Amino acid sequence: MAAHFPHLLDPRIHPDDARRSVRVPTWETFEHTTGFITLRDLAQSDWREDLERYTEQFKLGRVIWPLLNLLHCSHLAEVLDEIRRRGLYLFDLWSYVPGSPLEGAWSNITPPPGMVRHLQRTLGDRFLGIDNGEQDGRYVWATAEQQCPRAQSRFAQYLSFQRHFQKLCDELGNHMTALTSLTLGHYYLKEGNHVLLGAETAQALPNSQLYYAFIRGAGKQYGVHWFGNASVFNRWGWKDYGAEKRDGRYRSGPEEGSSLSLLKRLLYTHYLYNCVAIGFESGWLTEEPPYALTPIGDIQRGAVEFVSRHGQPGVMHTPAALLLDFYSGWVPPRHLYTPYVYQVWGGMPYEAGDYLTHGVLSLLLPGYEDASYFHDERGFLSPTPFGDMTDCLLSDAPLWVLRQYGLVAAASALAMTRELTDKLRAFVAGGGHLVVTAGNARGLLPGLAVDGAEGRVEAGGGGGGGERGRAGRKCGSRRARRSNGATARSRRRSMRSRCAAPPCPPARRCWPGAASWPAW
Repeated sequence: MAAHFPHLLDPRIHPDDARRSVRVPTWETFEHTTGFITLRDLAQSDWREDLERYTEQFKLGRVIWPLLNLLHCSHLAEVLDEIRRRGLYLFDLWSYVPGSPLEGAWSNITPPPGMVRHLQRTLGDRFLGIDNGEQDGRYVWATAEQQCPRAQSRFAQYLSFQRHFQKLCDELGNHMTALTSLTLGHYYLKEGNHVLLGAETAQALPNSQLYYAFIRGAGKQYGVHWFGNASVFNRWGWKDYGAEKRDGRYRSGPEEGSSLSLLKRLLYTHYLYNCVAIGFESGWLTEEPPYALTPIGDIQRGAVEFVSRHGQPGVMHTPAALLLDFYSGWVPPRHLYTPYVYQVWGGMPYEAGDYLTHGVLSLLLPGYEDASYFHDERGFLSPTPFGDMTDCLLSDAPLWVLRQYGLVAAASALAMTRELTDKLRAFVAGGGHLVVTAGNARGLLPGLAVDGAEGRVEAGGGGGGGERGRAGRKCGSRRARRSNGATARSRRRSMRSRCAAPPCPPARRCWPGAASWPAW
């Protein structure tokens, strides 16, 4: 088993490429260099000047990220012609929020009939989808809360999640780019209608290393590239260099929002993560003429020049993978989109396997769960002792994907189907290293004794009977009793955490005023 997989992702050799309903971009689409994302609106009358200003005068990037209402503008045909003439990319048309009014920045606007097909014909692979933006967070925040009765199995919760996003993607034309706000991106890519996967980092959102462990794993598993974005917002305001603005209790200013240090570090880590496109959320230029780069724009312009001089960073070294059960629905123990803690799928309490996932990630990314909760910005980039070396896969990952890693660790409670056990055995037989807990080992190796005072594993599979076996039990009895006690306590905690009937569980606020916060 190779210690390092030396190849960048190539969607064209992935088995799903011919089966997807959309054609996903490759490194060739991006001319074998990292693209930069800029310019969030083209609906205004001076769109030509803005396009020239952002892409040519200040050279902030060539991946244009406008509002979805562009598709209803009378000058759309001219915009598309200009994008095609300049060799730009139309990326992640954003602002759709189901159930919102038809007007305003966040709205219920959908593409006109036939529009998605028109964009595909006009721009080809350079049409980079319509935004499935932060919708996993909104699902947890609102839709999952409205289940009545609330599904009590992970399989049923997965079906509820999929039904919601099938309807959402149908309304938007099934040519999607996902900007995740939690760790559920695998389920989008599996459907075959997403062309890119990424996350908005900083803001009031999870740790960036955690995000991209899941995003890279999903991309490699399903053959779809990923992008990077860093937000100027945090829980208290947003960074801006114009006149002060207010949105409720949030306010703008040069000292508000994400620090310039965090923004710069996030941007360059996304470059090192092999994202095909990277950039900031906003704030590149001053608002009034004569236009000039802000400190935010300086950072992105500097990154553009750095990539132009130095090219690609090579293949990111991720020799280890964490394997989670396909139906786990795991999300961090606390996050923006709910006042409750330790839940999966937006309403099911953590069980032992979910705490295992959190524990393993805490070992790799110490303090990751602190992201966004403190003014000192701890948790967004953890001081990991091992480097950013791990991807997160789901248990439906094929054997050839597992073989891209030297080590795979089972990081949740796995449903040990015959298919999965055969796959894991073949991975080990081919030279891979597999780390499993006792609970998962029982399913992988039927008959293995791991519980109680009888719990021992004989080296080499020998019988190990007679006095040697009795001595082993005697010497280990005190340890076994401690183990039994820990198991009993764990079971009691597990029983307390289970909910007898919906709704569940009782409210536990993890920060003041959480229930009143919007799903940004």
